[in-house]
Amino acid sequence: MIDLGRDEEIVTQAKVHWACLIPHILLLFVYGLGIITGAPVLIRMFTTDMYITSKRLYGKVGLINTKTLDTPLNKVNTVSIESGLLGKILGYGTIHITSSSGSYEFKSIKSPEVFKAALLEEIDKFDEKRIKKQATEMAAAMKS
Repeated sequence: MIDLGRDEEIVTQAKVHWACLIPHILLLFVYGLGIITGAPVLIRMFTTDMYITSKRLYGKVGLINTKTLDTPLNKVNTVSIESGLLGKILGYGTIHITSSSGSYEFKSIKSPEVFKAALLEEIDKFDEKRIKKQATEMAAAMKS
């Protein structure tokens, strides 16, 4: 779970789609290897956290080797989605995010278009609040 700052609330959370297990379930039935090949996928499935808050974007992937994204909304540069045929049919895809601190990839995310739309909307709201706050501070400074 994410630690929230003052005046910060979780807007939405991304989940890993169950469909990422399909190839490993098939391997289990065909070759008996599904448990071995599926273990890393299960670990990624249960250790991936991705949240949009009113102030930042937070994401974490991994159990032992973790990669964490924690950036203010105004530092997000690009958000793109990659989805294959099965992903389009079942509603999952990979979200690629670049920010001022680096590039991040979150695989097999459920409803990635919905998450992207929510992120872009929160970025717009964040920018509007920031601009209004600056305008208010400038007006107060000019008044003094």
